[in-house]
Amino acid sequence: MEKEFLIKTSHSVTLNVTGGKIDSFREQEETTGTVRVYENGCIGVAGCLGTPDEKALTEKATEALSLNIPYPCKLEGALEKEDLHEEEIIPVPALIPTMQAFLDRLGEACPRFAFSNKISLNYTKTEYRNSLGRHLTSSGRDVSVQLLAQNRGSGNLFDTALMYEGNNFDADALLSQFKNEYDAYYEPADIEPGRYPIVMDTSEAFGTFLRHFIAEMYVSGASLLSGKLGQKAFSEKFSLRSDMNSATHPGACFFDDEGCIAPDFRPTLIDKGTLTGLITTKKSSDKFGISNLGTASAAYDGVPGLGFSRFYADPTAKTLGELVPGKAIYVVLASGGDTTPDGHFATPVQMSYLLENGKFVGRLPELNISGNFYDLLGKDYIGAVRGDPHPDSMLCAVTMDVKK
Repeated sequence: MEKEFLIKTSHSVTLNVTGGKIDSFREQEETTGTVRVYENGCIGVAGCLGTPDEKALTEKATEALSLNIPYPCKLEGALEKEDLHEEEIIPVPALIPTMQAFLDRLGEACPRFAFSNKISLNYTKTEYRNSLGRHLTSSGRDVSVQLLAQNRGSGNLFDTALMYEGNNFDADALLSQFKNEYDAYYEPADIEPGRYPIVMDTSEAFGTFLRHFIAEMYVSGASLLSGKLGQKAFSEKFSLRSDMNSATHPGACFFDDEGCIAPDFRPTLIDKGTLTGLITTKKSSDKFGISNLGTASAAYDGVPGLGFSRFYADPTAKTLGELVPGKAIYVVLASGGDTTPDGHFATPVQMSYLLENGKFVGRLPELNISGNFYDLLGKDYIGAVRGDPHPDSMLCAVTMDVKK
């Protein structure tokens, strides 16, 4: 009988913001433990909330083998590795005064905005061990500023958003960027319908397509990618990965819930235009004869399932100005879109800015943007940039049809 042991710890402090003031906070700590055992082609799982008793969990997991849940035993080999980021970003006792001082300065710089929503400070630690001698430990911290901004008197719940997530809090730099967006908000801009470079967060751009990379959909023929594994189907400039690298995804765990580690901590779906990977678990990988990507996720008391960290597109430019010289559209809020079965993507854009040479020029009216799956990832793909306008932002640019 082989065994895996997984323990996860998280600690978060979340501040609630109303009218630019912190009016409440929630502090949450959670520890979970998991034991998975394998024997005769089956898996037994036991989990708990709180500090785990490994011996007791092992006994329960062994008893669960009687349920005869099929799962291949393919444990990763012996390896000792850790990636620990324990340095505090902001001490917890200083979080409220630090963030209220930031909000006060932001209110002075952006007096026509009323701010609400959440600010959080997060810590996670994950440890994995198995009976073959693999022992992995990962920990990280991040701060998340997710502010909704209402143009005072507009009557809307919110009109735009100012957001940042990373492992460093530089109040001056963040205020400067938020002020640029604020100033542009009050400069009306317009464009004629046509085709324009669209700059979006990678998750916004590719999130609706993620299901087409799932192994089960691929094998069944329900994926737009079916039959293209190993083929060059997209732009040479386009490489798409799951970002489990703490250098570019603060707080990320570098291994998945089955103890797999991808090269450079970034499991790869597309490499220079070639479809190289599909989203799998060890079970689906074994069933379909497909290489395991290493993005499995599991509930503390459940069998491993599909997971994905955060989209990472290989940067092709150092700045927005280099990525999209001339006019472009920077999408802030876009919801309600979808992709048809034949790959046509469209979404309304509720909030966007006109960019010129990478600089915010003015606020555009509500738009509709659209494109085809293969074109967006192929001939219409422009490239990606990381660290502009925010230090930890990950943006891509594609040419799309724009209507008002």
